[in-house]
Amino acid sequence: MMKCASRLDANGIPHLSKSQLETYGERVLRDFSPTILLEPQPTDIDRLVTGYMGFNFEYQYLSNNQVYLGITVFEDTDTLPVYIPELNRAEFLSVKKNTIIIEGTLADNPNLIHRERFTVGHEASHGLVHPEYYQRKAQIASLHDNFGGIYSKPTFPDLSGVDVNGKRLQGEAWLEWQANYLSSVLLMPRIAVKRLRNLIEPKGSRFWHYELIQTMVEVFNVSEEAARVRLVSLNHLPT
Repeated sequence: MMKCASRLDANGIPHLSKSQLETYGERVLRDFSPTILLEPQPTDIDRLVTGYMGFNFEYQYLSNNQVYLGITVFEDTDTLPVYIPELNRAEFLSVKKNTIIIEGTLADNPNLIHRERFTVGHEASHGLVHPEYYQRKAQIASLHDNFGGIYSKPTFPDLSGVDVNGKRLQGEAWLEWQANYLSSVLLMPRIAVKRLRNLIEPKGSRFWHYELIQTMVEVFNVSEEAARVRLVSLNHLPT
């Protein structure tokens, strides 16, 4: 598995720019399955997690109201709370380190496949670029009998990396942005996006942007929202 070199701040937060994440994501895809970059197609994100990264992958109901979509576990634990619908209560689950768990309702509903794929990509991104940070956090949490996994909540997939005041995100909010951005790179690599644009734009349609978004939805198996945000991040669409 390709490592991602980065500078750390005083709190151990990796400093990774958009350019670094683009380059690293393409290196990972080239190492995992080079054809993804040569011919636009859906990334087999589940296989990237299990076959390339060597992580465990499973589905569990993480809450009774879908407040969490996924979690990456970086240290062995016997205290991961999961919801048991049949019993209408939470129970503790034993989970091995390097395990990605996705909210079970995403797998239950075929209409949520796009959200499921982006969530898997998000969790995979934490496993690719943030393992050292979250391993330390999990080890510290274990000293206090707390569970040290990193949960992902439903959020708008903003790839700008800045807050409402235009300032760069800080701390773990920046890590969440990095995971979102890298997920978009893994699912919609810029080389493949450019290939699609080069096929569609020369047709001269006034609505080529919309046609490109719909094509990305079909080719990459992502949502319209994720496709549009990705195009904005690559400066193919106005903000």
